[in-house]
Amino acid sequence: MSTSDIRDNYSRIATTYDGKWAGTLAIHARAVSDRLPLARARRIAELGCGPGRVLPHLAQLAPQARVIGSDLTEQMLRLAPARFDRVVADAQRLPFRSGSLDAVVMAFVLFHLPDLPAGLSEVRRTLVPGGSFGAVTWSEFDPHPAYEVWVRVIDEHGAPPDPSPQMPSDNITSDPGKLRNALQEAGFETIEITGERFHHQTTAAEFLAHSEVVGAMARRIDELPAARRTACLAAAERELAGLAPEAFIESGTVLYATARAAKMGGWN
Repeated sequence: MSTSDIRDNYSRIATTYDGKWAGTLAIHARAVSDRLPLARARRIAELGCGPGRVLPHLAQLAPQARVIGSDLTEQMLRLAPARFDRVVADAQRLPFRSGSLDAVVMAFVLFHLPDLPAGLSEVRRTLVPGGSFGAVTWSEFDPHPAYEVWVRVIDEHGAPPDPSPQMPSDNITSDPGKLRNALQEAGFETIEITGERFHHQTTAAEFLAHSEVVGAMARRIDELPAARRTACLAAAERELAGLAPEAFIESGTVLYATARAAKMGGWN
């Protein structure tokens, strides 16, 4: 798995991602942003902003600030509101000067970083001393009958393993203790991490439309020959149609993390 794999994947699914899914994730991004002291901020960046659903909210929280949207994929940024500055960038090698940002927000991004320490250190570098950082990451998932059916059908049709796993740092970012340690080692202090429940209801049609384009299972079925892929999707549609509405509830826990860039000497 490489950064280019992640870029290629999100470039391919940008329009689909900008549908209902981006709006669902933006709820958590706005909520963690509300925990940051942004009223007097002058320069804020959302890293991995995707189609920019959260940028207007950041502008409301920080009316004096220049709000910048950054993403690995140009296709995503083209969907973001044009009134905001937008820059294509890898979070592990940011194009911002040291100490130039008052706040950084990263929602559902940290687990994508192949080199998490490098990414967090880059965020710390770009923040002013005492600058604010807010992040949201996946943590735990409740049993999800529709997804279990989806995986079983894909397995039965011989789909190979995910050719490009997209969450190389999930073992750290999904664990509150490990995430706290990673932030401390990168030069953050005043760290607060809370587990927040999420609940997302879809229909069978919405679930299948999303799942055949976004995520690990979508990448797996893309590896199937055309005829077998068509048969796989038809079988999945038949089986999903027989499930009760509650089978399509996605729920679990996400982590909200906030921190400040340490003011101690030695951090540049």
